[in-house]
Amino acid sequence: MPISGETAEAGGAAARAAQLREVSNYYRWLDRWVRWHRIVRRYSGYDTMTVHRLMDDPVTGENGPLVVHDLILEGLSLPARPRILDAGCGYGGTVFDLFPKIGGNWLGRTISPIQIARARKEAKRRELEGCVRFELRSYDEPFTERFDLAIAIESMVHSANPAATVANIAGALKPGGIFVLVDDMPIENFPLALECDLEIVREMWRCPVMPTERGWRAAFEAAGLEIEHSRDLSKLIYHRPVEEMNALIARDTKRASWLRWTGLSSG
Repeated sequence: MPISGETAEAGGAAARAAQLREVSNYYRWLDRWVRWHRIVRRYSGYDTMTVHRLMDDPVTGENGPLVVHDLILEGLSLPARPRILDAGCGYGGTVFDLFPKIGGNWLGRTISPIQIARARKEAKRRELEGCVRFELRSYDEPFTERFDLAIAIESMVHSANPAATVANIAGALKPGGIFVLVDDMPIENFPLALECDLEIVREMWRCPVMPTERGWRAAFEAAGLEIEHSRDLSKLIYHRPVEEMNALIARDTKRASWLRWTGLSSG
């Protein structure tokens, strides 16, 4: 039996809503993880209000969750008092770190009630409410304003339709606006022998698509964006010792299998 356009559209909306619930639940778990992790590691990101990957500063060698912000600022040219979007803002750590450096008017979007509550509380504490706003909305929802800069750090990997997500944000940029994407991307021609491991990563991180760099490039170009610069940051990321990584892989593989068996893998 043929599927009508209305039925397909309703099915798509249901799938998007389910993905939002999945990611929101993931962020709820991640909040507990970063709170606990601050006890056992130098950085968990909780105190800096970030969940960014730890990176080594290529100049000073200093390691931390805010290094990525300095990398973003390299060569960045913005107008006075720029309007800036943080797509998938989390606790607002990027906003709070970069606002003193570049000023402007900021909008952060997250789908996590836990994250937005903390972000709004911090904005009020810093008396930034006139310049910084946080919305409990998806970056896939239409925007009513235009931005000079859009930043998405380790958030768009959760998109169920990366091309549509990029197009939506690109459509909110002013002429000459800049879109900065920092995210995890599988290598091209990913080894078939490791495909099962990659699938576990997608499931655990709630990443239904997880495009490669080539996939993101195609999405940017389809949205009419010109790619000015691309940089592989892998060598700057803190890498755990092999023994620790093997233990974590074994643990997460076992946990993923157990969650599937209990039916809680999507919780």
